[in-house]
Amino acid sequence: MQQERRNHPRFSVDGIKAHLTIKRPANDTLEFEGDVIDLSYTGIKIHLDSPLPEESEGRVSIILILPNSQIPVAIRGEIKHLCQGTHYGVQCDDTLPKDAYDELLFECVKSGQKY
Repeated sequence: MQQERRNHPRFSVDGIKAHLTIKRPANDTLEFEGDVIDLSYTGIKIHLDSPLPEESEGRVSIILILPNSQIPVAIRGEIKHLCQGTHYGVQCDDTLPKDAYDELLFECVKSGQKY
């Protein structure tokens, strides 16, 4: 088994909805809905309800709805690659302070636990 070369671990999550907005030249905007598969401090893997057009890779804004509190969190980043089918990898900008991201990860991971 090949070991991942990551500086930050991924946290698998369940039940976190994502709204993805891609702003394109000439004020053209594409919007998509999906679910977050996993998170790390530097990226998000998202499963979208429909595939992105091929030319849509680039800068994005993602609104995540926290599962317990229902608070929306905005994260900006860049689509880096198609993982598989309608799964996309997004590299996040440093727009959230680390403690805010810690709270986001805590609520997301805690909500996915089985009790």
